[in-house]
Amino acid sequence: MINASKQPILTAKQMHKADQFTIDHNHISAAKLMEYAGHALAAASNKHKLDGGRFVFMIGSGNNGGDGLVAARLLRNKQVPVTVIPLFPLDKLHGEIAHQLELARKAGVKIRPATSANDLPQLDAWLKRAVIVVDAIFGTGLTRPITGWVAEAIVHINKVHCPILAVDIPSGIHADTGQVLGAAIQANVTLPIAAYKWGHWLRQGKQHSGLMLTPASIGITPTTLQQMLADYPITAVASLLIDKHHIQAAFPPRATDAHKQIWGHLWVFGGSMGYTGAPRLAAKGAQAVGTGLVSIACPTDVYPIIAASSLETMVHPQEQAIWQLADVIVAGPGWGKTQQTTLTTILNTNTAVLLDADALNMLATDETLQTILIKRTALTVLTPHPGEAARLLGITSADVQQDRLASILNLVAKYNTWVVLKGEHTLVASPSKQIWLNPFGSVNLAVAGTGDVLSGMIGGLLATGLNPETAIPAAVGLHGLAGEQQGWHKAGQLEHIIAMHAQKLRQANQS
Repeated sequence: MINASKQPILTAKQMHKADQFTIDHNHISAAKLMEYAGHALAAASNKHKLDGGRFVFMIGSGNNGGDGLVAARLLRNKQVPVTVIPLFPLDKLHGEIAHQLELARKAGVKIRPATSANDLPQLDAWLKRAVIVVDAIFGTGLTRPITGWVAEAIVHINKVHCPILAVDIPSGIHADTGQVLGAAIQANVTLPIAAYKWGHWLRQGKQHSGLMLTPASIGITPTTLQQMLADYPITAVASLLIDKHHIQAAFPPRATDAHKQIWGHLWVFGGSMGYTGAPRLAAKGAQAVGTGLVSIACPTDVYPIIAASSLETMVHPQEQAIWQLADVIVAGPGWGKTQQTTLTTILNTNTAVLLDADALNMLATDETLQTILIKRTALTVLTPHPGEAARLLGITSADVQQDRLASILNLVAKYNTWVVLKGEHTLVASPSKQIWLNPFGSVNLAVAGTGDVLSGMIGGLLATGLNPETAIPAAVGLHGLAGEQQGWHKAGQLEHIIAMHAQKLRQANQS
């Protein structure tokens, strides 16, 4: 049975609006939301503690601190030794957090403020006794760099020899960009509240978040979260995390009387002297996800090499290839930068096209190709790595990496295509500016040829007849999952891992 789910990724503003909408329209008070968050936090803290012993909660003056105080009270009610260390003077705690502080005190929680450098010895003493430290200092509303005493305290907190669990997002990480604001908690575990935030995944955010838990449900409905994405589209129409349910939806069960013609025909245009492996890897990626037929069209001078080493793929000299009935074309893997004429012909068809590698490099320097691409009405997918994205945008790869979210949206706006911006936490964007983020992957994927495999996977799933909203994010997610597996070290080995995953997913969908 296919169960496709949606895990939204929100900005700080969208999350704030979701909180307020829930309070105003669903009749759940701010105190109740905090209580729900505290219950989830208490359970997560208890699960991820080092051993039996004292829980230490570091709190600030906002709702994040309130969540921590609720969890501290609930744990103390179960006879767990708990110390709460406010990093701000108690007279700066007002409203609901002041109320929660008093409830925690009455429950027997030790309240030990540390509000200046003079309190460092006391802070260090409590941290040494902790079996877990809970970071409830700042939440998603932080926009200014952390300096002074709190920055100094964070340095000391990061030195502890027990797990650090961050509430919602590690303090000091910008919720929208993932940037470190002066100083930031280096968490071992992060419990997002209600939904993922962009800062969990972008820039330094992921490195500071550690193990990312499933967002805690606190009474804000999925409908409300989706509504906030639509009502406050600061960067995109919608932002979703690719999850295993999304990947599974791309592999429906197949009828017992199915045959290869049903599952599409992908053509790969690529290969040049010294780069004959690239189109073969793309073909392997397509075959691994179950594409019915895969053909390679390559320049004549490399035809004998590619044809001799491609048992399951049909290989044709480019000039003789009859590719006009292709369901999807992948153009570019190892192709060289002198194929503008053939690329122009391909772009002038109504066939779905994926441009990768050298096709992107030719596109970046040829205004005629750019004009043809922009006017295309058929499905087009660009799959650049940061260097290729930089050339397409006329900036540097450092600029791309500095703001990957803005970069992919700029590519979509400039070329009016689907874009897959490869790299750590690959991003997928549609022409309507819906964005998917891939949480899967490994540094093992940073070897030659893995991008070619991904291009074949995307083109192959599209050729089977799936819509791009299903096929493209699913291919990216499955590629990342395969990269996480052990027992491989070169791109050609990914085919078998991907194929096994695909078969298991289809079997699971039959039940």
